[in-house]
Amino acid sequence: MKKIFSVTLIFLLASLMLIGSSGTFVQFTGNRDVKMDVVSHDEEYMAFSCIGNYSGTVMAEKNSTVEFNALTVFNYLNELQTAWVTLVPDYSALPSEVTMWIETENGSHIAVNSENSYTFSGSVNVGDAPVGEYEIPIQMYAYWNRGDASISTCPLRLIITEGPRIEKILLEGNTTVPTHTYEEWKIRILVTNGGIARNMTIRDTIPNEFDIDLNRTSASAGSYEFIGAGNGSGATKLTWNVSLGSEESAYLDMLVYTKLNPAGKQEFTSCGRYALNDGAEIRELGLKSNSLWVNATCAPSNDCCIKVTNWVNPAIIPANKPVNLTKGINVYNMGAEKDITLHQIVSSSFDVTGYTAPVGNVTLTPLPGGKTKVTWQLHLAHNEGRTLKLKLHTDGISIGHRHNKWVKVTGKAWIEGCGKKGHSTYVLVKKHCSCHGSSLADMNIEGLNLKEGMGDYEG
Repeated sequence: MKKIFSVTLIFLLASLMLIGSSGTFVQFTGNRDVKMDVVSHDEEYMAFSCIGNYSGTVMAEKNSTVEFNALTVFNYLNELQTAWVTLVPDYSALPSEVTMWIETENGSHIAVNSENSYTFSGSVNVGDAPVGEYEIPIQMYAYWNRGDASISTCPLRLIITEGPRIEKILLEGNTTVPTHTYEEWKIRILVTNGGIARNMTIRDTIPNEFDIDLNRTSASAGSYEFIGAGNGSGATKLTWNVSLGSEESAYLDMLVYTKLNPAGKQEFTSCGRYALNDGAEIRELGLKSNSLWVNATCAPSNDCCIKVTNWVNPAIIPANKPVNLTKGINVYNMGAEKDITLHQIVSSSFDVTGYTAPVGNVTLTPLPGGKTKVTWQLHLAHNEGRTLKLKLHTDGISIGHRHNKWVKVTGKAWIEGCGKKGHSTYVLVKKHCSCHGSSLADMNIEGLNLKEGMGDYEG
């Protein structure tokens, strides 16, 4: 934009007193027009382009990364010299969930030759940041032979939008059900597109304990199909293709029910916690929903829904040397609330020197042959688990001429009224070993169900 300013020049002459034939020149006044150009940013000596009031506008959805052009700079210096340019952005107004980078922000320089331009690039990573508009002021510094400048450019604008969302909703059905009983659930997958219009592919997996009633399954938009998982597990795969504009939503409702297993028994055949389906995922974005779970419980008259796992540390010990070990017994109640009495026998190779029990009572009973019977009485609610830790000691285990030998620590646990549970535990005794703290996982031993890790049970 150009403006013309009129500059009035006023000349005042002092009075002259002349003697003789000279005249008197007392005052003279005159006007003269001077024209000056005030140019736009893109016509300055060190110029830059703006769109409206911004160097650019960046649209970014939550949980996304976007690359962008931050600012274009032009070199119109009269001296026809190369200028070195640095941009210094101010990120102080951005939310903590946003990370932005603009080229040369670290103090480096870009050379812009005379009559040329350069576009500075940038990128932004947006987490779960508040939706809204944010401004990033940019200061431009330039220097050249015999000159430099500091210029406030147009700010960069960042607009954060909601982005797509996906969630799983249980419309009908119970989350606690008995075993061996037909049950059904109505599940909704809801997709909302908070950003730009897009095509989406949603995928989900329904585990092998369930089947789909296609006659009671429908989608508000798009097309879908259910196919076998193809791995012999009996699971079902869902693929749903749908196109949504900005702020549009769509849903797919499916009817899931427990099915008969290959043996002809009604699922669930054992109590426990089961996923109705995996978290549904928008494939293009890697965005996954919540999962839905149900608890299958046994009837109180036949309530043996108890899981026992064992572990021992270290699992590898040296031969013929004293060793202290810790033996863990994990008990998890997947059934109805009940009193539990658990027994386990510690082999004669080890002495029980102590224990730690978070709940209940522990009794140690010496048995013939040097064995020890451990009895743990406790009360567990539904979906509650506890761990008993035994402190064990051996003065040294001889393995003869062998290089190593498996030695039993405890036999299988058994629970009164429910029978044996879990597995026996062993340690590997090695003749030449500096192996305190080793575990079976360190040895990459396959096919030996000798030890189950702490935390194997659910809950």
